[in-house]
This record gives sequence, C-alpha cells and structure tokens, in this order.
Amino acid sequence: MRKIGTFFYHIGQGFIGISRNIVMSSASVLVLVSCMLIVGTFYLVIDNFSVNLKSTDNINMIKITIPDELTDDQVTRVFSDVLELKEKLDNVEKAEFFTKMQNLQIYREKNPKLSDYLVIFNEDDNPLPASIEITFTSFTDPDFEMDEVYQLKNKLEEIENIHNEDIHENIALYDKVTSVTDTLTMVALYMLVILLLVSLFVIMNTIKLGMHSRRHEIMFMRYVGATKSFIRTPFIIEGIIIGLISAAVAYGLQFYVYNYIIADILTENSTINSASIIELAPFENYRTLLIYGFLGIGFFAGVVSSSLSIKKYLKV
Repeated sequence: MRKIGTFFYHIGQGFIGISRNIVMSSASVLVLVSCMLIVGTFYLVIDNFSVNLKSTDNINMIKITIPDELTDDQVTRVFSDVLELKEKLDNVEKAEFFTKMQNLQIYREKNPKLSDYLVIFNEDDNPLPASIEITFTSFTDPDFEMDEVYQLKNKLEEIENIHNEDIHENIALYDKVTSVTDTLTMVALYMLVILLLVSLFVIMNTIKLGMHSRRHEIMFMRYVGATKSFIRTPFIIEGIIIGLISAAVAYGLQFYVYNYIIADILTENSTINSASIIELAPFENYRTLLIYGFLGIGFFAGVVSSSLSIKKYLKV
C-alpha cells in the first residue's frame, strides 16, 4: 500500500514540476514534436515511393519483344541464347517466353474493362508481339548487384536478330529513385539526431529549472535521509511525461499531415488524365510503427535528459 502511495506521489510531483515551468515544458514538447513529425513524415513519404515503385510493371524485369518477321527457328535460337546468359548470372530469377496469344490473354486479364473490345482479335490479326521476359531477384536482396543487370542488357544487344529498340527495361528508373530515397533517408536520420539533441537540451533545462527552484527542499530531504532514487524519480517521471505528451501530439499531427497535406501534394501533383499515378497506403498501415516509434523517442528523450540534468543537485 505504501509503495502504491509513493508511486502516485511521484506521478503527482512530475505533473507539478511541469506546471511550475509551463513555458519551458511547452518548448520541450514543441521541439520534441517537431523532431518526431519530421522523421515520421520523411519515413511515410519514402515508404510510399518505395511501395509505388515496387508495384510498377516490369520494374525488376527486362522484356524483349520478338519482331514478327522472325521465323520459329530464329525465335528458338534467341530464347536459347537468353537462357544461356541467364545461367551465367546469379541475380536472374527466370526467363520466360510468351507467344503473341499469351500476351493478348495477359493484356485482357490486366484490362478487364476492355475485354469486350479485345475479343475481335485472334491469332491472325493479334497486334501484340511475342516476347521474352527476364525477371531478376528482389532489389532488396542484399546480394543483388545492379552491375549484373546492365551487363545482361549489354549482352542481350549482342544476340543475333535482337536490336536495342526491342529491349525494354525500367532499371535506370529504379536506380535513380533508389538513390533519391537513400538520400532522403540520410537527411531524415541527420535531422533526427540534430533535433533529438536540441530536444534533450531543452528538456534538461526544464528539469534543471525545477530542481533549482527546489534545491533547498532537495538538500533538506537528503539531510533527513531521503534516498537519491526517491528524489530523482519525480524528475525522471517529469521528463517521461513530457516525452509521452510529445508522442501523443506528434501522432495526432502526423495523422492530419499524412491524410490531408501529403495526400493532397502527392496525388494532385502526380495525376495524368485525372488519375493519380501515386497511390498512398492507408495511414492504418503505419499506425503501430508510428505509435511505438514516437513513444520510444519520447521515452528515450525524457529519461536521458532528466537523468543527465539532476546529477549535480543530488550531491550534498
């Protein structure tokens, strides 16, 4: 029963400490919220770009369209040469040959709204060419080497009856977007470190102000036998409360920023014929990660800053 009373006493003292220095406490919350919000926004934007990129057709594929004038023997030889190249490279997952009719059927399945119009095409007047599709392993595979992709493309151009205009790929696009996302990730990490340090400094000053105003009380408590942990706990709780309040505010603002600001910017500035080319994942997909992430940052900042700021006041 006594432990429960002590616990609530510490909680109450933590809130009292915040109310005594409301201006500095508010500044601490604002800086910490800014830290969480910037990092969270960077993460959400980067992840959505990555998801949209991975869903792009043929992003991890090189497609070779087969000219209609090639004979069956020539097509067979081309496919054999492609399979031979496949065996020499570790990153190539598979190579498949699709006839003209198979490609037409695939196109029908991908465009069900056009199926009624596509029934007029048959084997004789099919406008789609035959093709060979070479699929790579996932770009997120740690053993993946982009150089092998370009090496394969160069060797494909050397195959007889295959011309440069017959080879289609989006590898360069992936390479550029990956470079951009890596840069944004580094910027987000640097900003996290800088803002977190600023947050620690502001929270430390907030705690120090509270301890300075109570320095005589703390000294008296030490003289009458109060333990360091008993004196320290309310100030650590004060730092934790500031961190948790910041996490709650940041989460609410992140919800608004994502659904009403980022969504408008990305979808309105990336539309073609009224259709958005970027589809944002629902905020619910990130809810758990953001909650734990913001709570972790807030708890860490609160505990570390308060622990560092109270050392000298406990020396008697």
